[in-house]
Amino acid sequence: MDARSPFDDSRERAPEDPRSVSLRPESSIPKVPDGSGIISRIAALREQKPRRVLNPKLGSKDSSASQPAPDGVPSAEPIKRDPERKPIERRPQRTAGPSQNIGLHLRPEEHALLYDVGRFRIVSVPDLARHLYGGQLTQLRGDLEYLRQRNLIEVHQLNARRDGRGGTIQRFEAVTLTKAAKKLLQMSGDVPEDQRIYSGLVKRREAEHDCQIYSAFQKELASLTPSGSRDVRVQLDFELKANFNRAVYLARKAQPKRDQAEIKQEVAEQLQLQINAGKVIVPDARLEYELPGGLMGQVEIEVATAAYRRGHLTAKARAGFKLYMSQGDIGRLGAGVQDDHDLMSEILDL
Repeated sequence: MDARSPFDDSRERAPEDPRSVSLRPESSIPKVPDGSGIISRIAALREQKPRRVLNPKLGSKDSSASQPAPDGVPSAEPIKRDPERKPIERRPQRTAGPSQNIGLHLRPEEHALLYDVGRFRIVSVPDLARHLYGGQLTQLRGDLEYLRQRNLIEVHQLNARRDGRGGTIQRFEAVTLTKAAKKLLQMSGDVPEDQRIYSGLVKRREAEHDCQIYSAFQKELASLTPSGSRDVRVQLDFELKANFNRAVYLARKAQPKRDQAEIKQEVAEQLQLQINAGKVIVPDARLEYELPGGLMGQVEIEVATAAYRRGHLTAKARAGFKLYMSQGDIGRLGAGVQDDHDLMSEILDL
């Protein structure tokens, strides 16, 4: 008996070359009963004309007109824009235009942020969002991070003043410039020569009061804008005191035998300051602005707190300063100050 492999039968049944197998005619294929109607539906889909997909982005008007739409399909009409609809205003990209003179691609809000923070030394984050970003805190956060990563600003977490009160300590965020940002702004050519720029945090305990100077400035600026004033120059008390002390020192050095009180009075008049009980009265900020016709205007602002004594407030008011105070500080003033209705009428709400 010949030995056979169990695979011999399969080799006999399988063709040597699959390509040599001829297909049977369709008539010889046994038909499967179409009990569910699947075959008839497939045949109907094959005979159906292809549907035309209307896409206004594809082709032009001429190409669409040359190909008529199938029966039952509406013809495509050109999209008409509402003439009264205004385009969405998008924020300018940092790389859309040329870089500023400081060598960075800055948005207008970022450039204004650096300039205002440099003029006032410190500005709170809520004030920046309100006055420069139209309340868009999210956009401000992104710009602050962009500027912080480039070593142009510092964001500080600070404690609010307590003025002897107990309870929970409130915290707030404020922004200052770095020395690198101060140098870049001064070299940019966008800052007037007589405008001083500051950097760094000086007195943490007075940070809340110093931030309120910017709020008072914005209120004054709103009242000055309708009159056509422009090019507002800001002089903080630090600059005014430094100018006064330097002028007194030079005068005493030139005339050592001259009476010191007389020298102070003369220097104060030259710098448009007042002397009270031998002390020069300096505002928190002096705003100098140009009026139409080339005239110059000036206003001096003082941000008072609940820690101010009655005599201190009276001296500031008599010096012609515009007094500003927050509602919280007004409520904590002493009864003696609040009873002085003439003095209280001089205080404006922040």
